[in-house]
Formats: sequence, structure tokens, C-alpha cells
Amino acid sequence: MENTMQLSRRGLFKLAGAGTLGVIGAGALAGCAPSASTGTNLSETGAEVNQHDYSNYETKEMEAYAVVAGGGAAGLLAAYTLAKAGKKPLILEKGASCASSNFARLSGPAACETAVQEASGITLATKLNVYNQLTTWAKGSVNTKLIRNLLEHSSEAVQDMLDAGLSFYTYVDYTGDPKYADDIKWAPLHNFTEEGEERINPIVEAIESMGGTFIYNCEAVEVLMEGEAVAGLRAIENNDTLLEVATKAVFLATGGFGGSEEMTHDLFNGIPLCNMGTPTNTGDGIRMAQEVGAVSEEFAALVGNEICGSNVKHGNAMYDENWNLSNENLGFAIYGGLVVDSAGDRFMNEELLAVDPLVYSGQAGLAQGRYYVLVDGEYYDACTQIGVYQYLGEPDWDFGREMFYPVLSNAPGQFEQAVSQGWACKGDSIAEVAEVFGLANLEKTVEEYNKLCVAGDDTEFGKDPMFLTPIKEDCGYYLFEYNSAYWTTLGGIRTNDHLVALNEDGEPIPGLYIGGVNMGSAFCRPYYDIKGAACGLSMSSGVLGAKEMMSHIDGLVA
Repeated sequence: MENTMQLSRRGLFKLAGAGTLGVIGAGALAGCAPSASTGTNLSETGAEVNQHDYSNYETKEMEAYAVVAGGGAAGLLAAYTLAKAGKKPLILEKGASCASSNFARLSGPAACETAVQEASGITLATKLNVYNQLTTWAKGSVNTKLIRNLLEHSSEAVQDMLDAGLSFYTYVDYTGDPKYADDIKWAPLHNFTEEGEERINPIVEAIESMGGTFIYNCEAVEVLMEGEAVAGLRAIENNDTLLEVATKAVFLATGGFGGSEEMTHDLFNGIPLCNMGTPTNTGDGIRMAQEVGAVSEEFAALVGNEICGSNVKHGNAMYDENWNLSNENLGFAIYGGLVVDSAGDRFMNEELLAVDPLVYSGQAGLAQGRYYVLVDGEYYDACTQIGVYQYLGEPDWDFGREMFYPVLSNAPGQFEQAVSQGWACKGDSIAEVAEVFGLANLEKTVEEYNKLCVAGDDTEFGKDPMFLTPIKEDCGYYLFEYNSAYWTTLGGIRTNDHLVALNEDGEPIPGLYIGGVNMGSAFCRPYYDIKGAACGLSMSSGVLGAKEMMSHIDGLVA
């Protein structure tokens, strides 16, 4: 069924709240309404209930074979797969273009058994090896059959992007070091060569050339049901027009809830967080699914900021369009120095922040809310003049070799800004800087930490000796406060292994499919240690979800 559109007369439907619809076309949505949500829901801890009053909107009536809500990694791959099969999908994107999504900027997907890997000589990243790494990391908290199904479509997702005209390079290609071919954390990663519109436009153009339709500045607001099955979707276009779309399948891939202050506050217990991702990702897909009876997994997590530290007092905007840090003093969070909690006590192996910040930078903030990094004046000067990697003697530290900001040369000139914003201080004694942030145990912690450094053996947390640098006396002290920042959130709707949303009884909701980071059953806390896992699983969910939708719709016709 091709997409069709016509403008109805104003007020044709009485569309306030969850009211019952009238007839669209030949009665396609007669008697349809959203079901009441029951069971364990993220909405109970922050998702806003739909309170739209549609009575003053102009109304457009449409029909679509399938509707994709969200134009990110999952949504675009779902639309591409549908269009490739000749099914002419309708894609609703809340932003002004699909280039507004995280997918336009992130490094790339983790995938397995692809033509790109074959060309790079990577054989480690098999479906079985990647499956074992993901499910072992998740410790039974994910739907393992779903993970397997997603990985089955991983290679196809990458090939679709190649067919659309995009290109990838592996970390083996980038570094010239074959060791990354034998590291399961790196071997699956496919970095996009293109970024922004150069990445997104070829995909969109390919979908449109195969019959897909995009509507931008269009917020999906409500899934419509006929009995127990999906029968349509409501959306608001340009803040003034109500779309009424009759369809038998809806794919919700709206990009998580990171742009919702209420949801992030409630789901992360009020912990201060910085959102580096898309501000339009406000939990719409999660809320819509819950309103028709879907339940959510009982966790929420972050894909953390691996570029630098962050602080809400500084704000979400940490870099410019060329990735220059707005304040390079943010960098000390992930350089392997002494890290303490709000009492001034060590609480973790700081090495983890230095070697794998993508996983652990977000988790440290979630565990502590605020954490603090203390460096002496010599360490600070070294980081701003020659760089921490050279200062530490160029140790065996992969991230250190490829740091985003190897030398924080602008930090001294930006330090007073950090002080004025309230997340940094400098003093002549440890007691002086500790008093600024109320770190009562910091002096004692430094004394004990220095003993470990001299011995070269961290018997408290197991930090590698290469990072055991004593806090030196008589050269001044710098203390920084950091919070977690995230590219996107993880956690959402529970699904079966076919990506169909489940209700509180564990029964599928026919026609309702969940993709991307809204897939509560595909992710865990903390984030996976395979680079590009969120993007890769999201892309695969688009391919899998589209195939499942076609099977569902074509089965109804048969």
C-alpha cells in the first residue's frame, strides 16, 4: 500500500487525549484507541503522560505500509530495508533532518563478519565471539536470543551502508597496528569515513529513491490500537498539524530519553548529568509504548562521554564543531590521576577511566554523583606542556597513544573560567583545596595513596603501576569536580527476540516494534565494553525490525 495523504476539514475528529477515533478512509481506524498502560513502566519514574489536546490542529489523513518513528541508526536501517523490499515506508523525524540525530556524529557501529573486516584481515569478530563477549558482559541481564538475532543481521546492516555509498575503516586500518585485529573490544568497530550530512544524505536519498517518504519536524505522539493490535499512529507536524496514519506496524526508534530532564532526573536518582547527545530524544518511544500496555526493563544506563570530563556547572556544550574543548581543564578526569569521592576517599581503580573511559566515565558519575581529581602543580604543568602520555613515559596505554587532547595547552588560560563556574580550585596545600569542596578525608587519602605509589603496588584497587604517580609536595595543587556526561541513554521497552514489545503478561503487542537504544532487552548497565556496540545493535535492529514487520503485515494480508 503506497503512502497517501489528504487534508481533512478542521476538527473532523474529536481528538482530545485518549479519545476514540472516528473513521479514516474506509474505516481503517474505526473504534481504535490507546490502551491503558500497566505493569512496570519508566513512566512511573519520569516519562510524561501524553496530554495533547488535538482539537485545534489541522488534520492530515494518511495510510502507510509501515511507520518508522525516528531517523537515527535504527530508523534509517529499518526504512532502508523496507524500501529495498519495495514496501515504501513512512519515516517521521522529530528534528529538522535526520542529520540532527546522534547517528550523524558517532564514530560507527560494531559489527561482525563483514566485507570491511575481511579486507582488513580481521577474523576474530565472528558472530559467536561477539555474542559471547556481549552476553558475558551483561551477565544474563539481556535477552540472549535477541542478541543472537541482532548479530545475524549485523553484516547486512554494514553492507546496506556500503551500498548506499558510505565507507568505513577499521581500527587496524587507522593505527596500522594488527594487534587490534585480535582484540574483541576493537575488532568489531567500523568507523564511518563520512560525518554529519555527508553521512546521512546518501542514506536518505537511497530510501527516497526506492519509494520511502520522510516527514521532518514531526513528533510521533501516540500509538493507536484496534483491539490488541496496532492500527495507526498520531504525530504532530510543525507544531500545528495532526497526522493520522493508518498502518499495521509501527517501529519506535526515537533515540532514548537523554533529552528529558524529568526522566533522567528520576531514573538516575537526581544525579547531575550532562547531555552531549540529541536534545530531541525525550523518551517519546518509551512513553508511547507504555501507553498501549508495553512494559520496560528495570534499569537505565548511559553511553558515557569518553572525550573528557564534564560538569553541569560548565554546561553541556564542551567542544565546538572542530572538537576543540571549550575548557581543556575538563581533560584531567580521564588521565589516570588520583580520583576521590565527595568524602575525599578513593573509590575505584582510576586506571579504568584512563584506558576505557567510554564504559567507566559514565559509571563513575552514576555511582558517586560527583567525583574529584587531584593533581599537583608538576603534573598539571606537564599535561599542559608536553602531555600526560609523554610525562608518564609513554607507557602501554592504547588510549594514551590516541588521546583526543594529548596536550592541554589551553588549560592554564581557561583555568579561571573553571574556578568562576565552581568546578575547580588551586591552592598551596591539600587542606586548602579540600576545604573548597568539603573533602574531609583528602589529606589522609593522599598520604596513603603516595605510599602505594612509592611501593609501586596498589593493594587497595589494583591500579597499574604505570599510573601510580605520587602527589608531590611544594608545587601547588589543582582540584577538579566532575559529573558524568552521556551521548545517549540506554534502557527502555522489553521485547521478545523479534523486537515485538511485550505487555505485563509477557505477551507480544502485535504490530508494535522497538528499535535502537529504546531496546531495553538488548542493553545492560554499564555499557558494553565493545566499541560501537550501541550503534551496531541499533543498526541491526533496523534490519531485523523491518523484516519482522514485513512478515507480520504480509501475514495479515495472506
